[in-house]
Amino acid sequence: MTLWMHFVTASIDIRDSICHAADMTETATTAQALNERQDAILTAAYRAFATYGFRRTSMDDIARGAGLSRTALYLHYRSKEGIFVRLVQHYFDQAEADMTTALARPGQTVEESLMAAFIAKDGTLMETVLSTPHGAELTEAGLSASGDLAATGEARLANVLARWFAGQAIPPGLGSPAELAATVMAALKGLKASVKDISEYRAGEVRLARLIALALR
Repeated sequence: MTLWMHFVTASIDIRDSICHAADMTETATTAQALNERQDAILTAAYRAFATYGFRRTSMDDIARGAGLSRTALYLHYRSKEGIFVRLVQHYFDQAEADMTTALARPGQTVEESLMAAFIAKDGTLMETVLSTPHGAELTEAGLSASGDLAATGEARLANVLARWFAGQAIPPGLGSPAELAATVMAALKGLKASVKDISEYRAGEVRLARLIALALR
């Protein structure tokens, strides 16, 4: 191969490398922009649902909150139900990850571990549900719009607790790790239905964590 051919080949390789790098940069930039837009939409929807309730919230409200036109919003979601479902998915994904992290934190007592898991499970959702007059409607809408998604998500969170209970010394007669986890999840659900505000709910969580800690001694 002549020196000229070497030069041409090297030039082509350099050009291809530059083009490939440019394509990758453009793809990464586009993906980041899409993620930022998704975050803006979900944040705006969350605020709108909390402020107006599910029924009164419109796609216009969400678009305005996200800084988008109604047409641009429809490029991402066809309805507010679809956005609500995505919010439910996001909640369970985040809650599962945060609960796992909270329970794995070293140096905690049983009570501290459970309380950390409860707070991680709540995220910002519980405070919203218990502090807005639309809390009951949002809960009902979530169950209706998301179908089996909510039940599947609750099962995922119960599995996180079950795995943690499996690593504890469970006294005879208290049941299996899975049974204990199911009992805790049911207790938290019942607690939510019986309290008036987030402070009452948090106090109930403290009592529940303490009771379980005493039972596992």
